[in-house]
Amino acid sequence: MQAYVENFTSRNRFLLLIALLIMAAGVYLFTATGRAVLDDGDALYSHVAQNMAATGDWVTPYANGVRFLDKPPMLYWLTAASFHVFGVNEFAVRFPAACAVAAIALLLFFLGQKTGSPFAGFVAGSAFAFCAGTFLFTIMAFPDIFFVFFLTLAVTAFYAWYRDDQNPVFPALLFYAATAGAVLSKGLIGLAFPAAIALLFLIWSRNPGRLRHLHIVKGTLLFFLVAAPWHILAAVRNPGFLWYYFVNEQFLRFLGKRQPLDYESISLPVFWALMLAWLFPWSAFLPALRHVWRDSSGRNSASRDAIKICFCWASVVLVFFSVSSRIEHYSMPIFPPLAVLVGAALSSESITAKLAEKTIRRGFAFLSILGGAAALILVAGGLLLTFGVPGDAGQSPAETSARVHAYKYYFAPLFEMPAEIVARLKTPFFGAMAAISLGFIGAWLLARRGRLTAAVLAVNLAMAGFCVFTWQSLGICEGFISSKQFGQKLNELYMPGDAAVVLGDFETANSVNFYAPVPLYVYKGSAALLTQGMSYPDAPQMLLDPESFAGMWESGRRTFMLAPEDMLPSLKLQSACPVLRSFDRVLVCNRETCCP
Repeated sequence: MQAYVENFTSRNRFLLLIALLIMAAGVYLFTATGRAVLDDGDALYSHVAQNMAATGDWVTPYANGVRFLDKPPMLYWLTAASFHVFGVNEFAVRFPAACAVAAIALLLFFLGQKTGSPFAGFVAGSAFAFCAGTFLFTIMAFPDIFFVFFLTLAVTAFYAWYRDDQNPVFPALLFYAATAGAVLSKGLIGLAFPAAIALLFLIWSRNPGRLRHLHIVKGTLLFFLVAAPWHILAAVRNPGFLWYYFVNEQFLRFLGKRQPLDYESISLPVFWALMLAWLFPWSAFLPALRHVWRDSSGRNSASRDAIKICFCWASVVLVFFSVSSRIEHYSMPIFPPLAVLVGAALSSESITAKLAEKTIRRGFAFLSILGGAAALILVAGGLLLTFGVPGDAGQSPAETSARVHAYKYYFAPLFEMPAEIVARLKTPFFGAMAAISLGFIGAWLLARRGRLTAAVLAVNLAMAGFCVFTWQSLGICEGFISSKQFGQKLNELYMPGDAAVVLGDFETANSVNFYAPVPLYVYKGSAALLTQGMSYPDAPQMLLDPESFAGMWESGRRTFMLAPEDMLPSLKLQSACPVLRSFDRVLVCNRETCCP
């Protein structure tokens, strides 16, 4: 098995790299198409970028007509640039994240191959691009993938600088520039993580004095030239920015005391357990990392340093989020170092020990068991679809009601899906089970024959199928987790002077903003995302009390309202002409001329 891997990878390093990039870019670009902008965070960040592209104000982010100063600007800048290239559409929202995933896979290929062979780099890039968490946390517009990119670039640059005894300027300055990019993507942890990883690595290597040669003066100047201008301009143009952005959004968020508290921190055991789920299926090989740790002293210095820096990287992330507040996607920065270490575990150099080889074979065997379970699910599902479920005749789906409150968990919508959507999800579900079954069982069979490269390709193809079928399921759920259909209808009908109102929390319908760039008023709900922005004296007041809503609805002003249909009778509106219905929600207007 060892000889096969070494001969194969020595002749085909370029082919491995091209195969990795084609698979990663192909899957993520394909799944970037035909996907609605979803309510809540996805719509919020997309709409902010939309405003930037339209107004040319690249300093102060605005959402729904008010300032939104919670996050750094990198996500908005990249998305707004994508809008300028592709137009304002859904693909343009997803394109930057797809590029970031492919770029991270490329960086991990080069860092991973230092641990043993090009095959190790191929596994490292594959384990990042084709783990469940990377795809699930990039299906919506979030800044984390760009933070992970700049963090990966910073660590890779630092490693390149450290490995050259001449202390070259370029990789050192790239380290500082990438750190600045991380700060502009995620805030102060963009500085804390690269600095802590580099310092811990130098201490472990018993070479802290090398830090003096990291071109500190030039690098610090470059860091501030890149990172400081936006912060300075944002502070000058927006009074109170520095306290809100640095203290409330970063220090108090770290302590779990940020206001408003519109999220719930998950417990530490759950956070750690979920990391195994997000790294699926490559978490099956994590037990082999102990052999990488034990065998690192017997490796060449380049391999040993690459492994050390990845263990330092993973440790910094784990320790930080073990003491801070946590939500599901905060684990993303640990994906790259664990992906590199998995690549080291599977590469030829780390399979010299019998124990390591046995652990890796157990990993593939575990995947084959999961593949067999998926096959059983397919068979059982086929039987149920063929013969039906006893006793289900005449049963009606459970009644559902449209929500009026924002979710506090990333995957909360999964537990409130209407029965009609759940029934339609069986096709992508069985498709994903088929991909996992064939891919994982095939990978196990190939690994038994010593064909590790083909086995990894089989796992990649299985996860590519998982990604595509997950993308298909999002299209099925679109009407429930997005307000796209209402936004498009509102965009057709809305005229200057009209008003649009959401009944319930702003976050339950804010994708309307993307498809119909009009201000949304909020009635009988909150707008936690806009709280700080609405505190500025020049901000429009978007929260309506009963009196102001009644005055708006009963005036001569044409007013639209998006509401759960079962709540309309309690409002006792004099005139409410339905314009569009979808999944227990209805768009109504106070003028019959609006209605079909």
